Amino acid sequence: MININLLPIKQIKQRIRVRNELLALLGALALILIIMGLTAYSQSREITKIDQKTAVLQAEKNKYRAIVSQINHIKKEQERLNYKLKAIETLNNNAHLPVRIMDAVARLTPSNRMWLNSLQLNSNTLALQGTALDNATIAQYMERLKASPFFHKPQLQNSSLIRMANKKLKKFSLLMTLNKP
Repeated sequence: MININLLPIKQIKQRIRVRNELLALLGALALILIIMGLTAYSQSREITKIDQKTAVLQAEKNKYRAIVSQINHIKKEQERLNYKLKAIETLNNNAHLPVRIMDAVARLTPSNRMWLNSLQLNSNTLALQGTALDNATIAQYMERLKASPFFHKPQLQNSSLIRMANKKLKKFSLLMTLNKP
């Protein structure tokens, strides 16, 4: 007798293969979802740790902000005081300058041949006016002034002849710049 197999074996094998492929696909999909979930959880924990560190560092920064502002205030105050000290030092250095200039002029002026009528000091310029016995005395005086460490390039502005007590004298004016030794 002939046995006829009426069971759809090919269809059953195909269903089993499709079911196995579907299970493998679902398994792979579940594995991918688990890996993604673990990665998201790990990253959220890292984000939480970084946020906590940021909060701690921000609090520490806020704590030091007052100290930094005090340091900046102290630096500004120090700069202001240094400026004042430099101004005081400049004033102290320049306070004795007019006295020293007057002393140098007095020492260099030959009292028996010349006398000074006026002396004007403007910043670093000195103007002298006086009377001398002759032009040679004025020239010698200018050479003495030039040799002094206080005066630079004395220039004769004018010289004129005047009569005083029946004597012919020379009235002159000099202009020179000052050296601050």
